[in-house]
Order: sequence, then C-alpha cells, then structure tokens
Amino acid sequence: MLGVFAHVGITVSDMERAIRFYRDLLGLKVVGDVTFDGEEADALTQEKGTQLRAVYLRSVEEPKGAPIELLHFVSPVAEGKPYPGIKNPGITEVAFWVKDIERTYTDLTTQGVQFYSRPQLFELDGYKVKAVYFRDPDGTTLELLQRVKGAA
Repeated sequence: MLGVFAHVGITVSDMERAIRFYRDLLGLKVVGDVTFDGEEADALTQEKGTQLRAVYLRSVEEPKGAPIELLHFVSPVAEGKPYPGIKNPGITEVAFWVKDIERTYTDLTTQGVQFYSRPQLFELDGYKVKAVYFRDPDGTTLELLQRVKGAA
C-alpha cells in the first residue's frame, strides 16, 4: 500500500532563519525551493488563500535519503508552537545519524544550540546507540544518533 518514506515536513515561522539553521549550522544541502498557491494549495492545506514556500534539504553524505521539507506559510500566517516536549501524541522528533555524536554535540553547543542533555548511551536489541535531543529555532525537537561499536 505505502511506498518508500518520501520526506518529513516542518512548518517554520521564518524561512531564512530556518535555512541558516538547517543548511549552515547542521550542514544539509538545499535541493529545492518552490512556492505554492491557488486552488490546489487551498485544497491540500484546507486553508483559504494559502501561499506557502517549501524548501527541501538533504544530507550531503546521503544524497538519495529522504529530504526535510521546510514549510513557511506566507498566508495564512502560521500560528502556535511545537509541542513543549516529546510526550505529546504525534511526531516527537526528526532524527539524524551522525558519525561522531560527541563532536557534533560540542560543535553545535559552541554555536548556541540548546540540547536537552548530553548524549546518552542506550543498549538496544543487539547493538548500542548514543542519542541526544535538541531544538531548532522554532522549537521543533530534533535528535542526533550514533551507532556505537560493540554488540550489547
């Protein structure tokens, strides 16, 4: 019924700030930038008078991986805030694999990124993984993951 995972969309309040964060700070590459409006956009979003900009970013290291879709509602203006934590029903976080979580954590911390904690080690079914949550400029929770050598 369903095919391969296509993308994950994140509504942002300020597209230029979001691009700077995801491209310049996190290192993703912009692979598309389009604006939608008209009857189709109204029908898709169930919002009359919709005009939105969608910017697609993808990992430089995994060019065939699913992209992140940043959505900015030019009209109507986006309202509300992301969930205050990860315990609410719905999407909790968007996770990214990294090669060196400690270095990435340190690099992002020195650039002002606020993390929930330091990277934590988890023993899963046959392997170990380090994980840490942080937020984008609008408060959306993101996660860094690193597989750790040595079976659990």
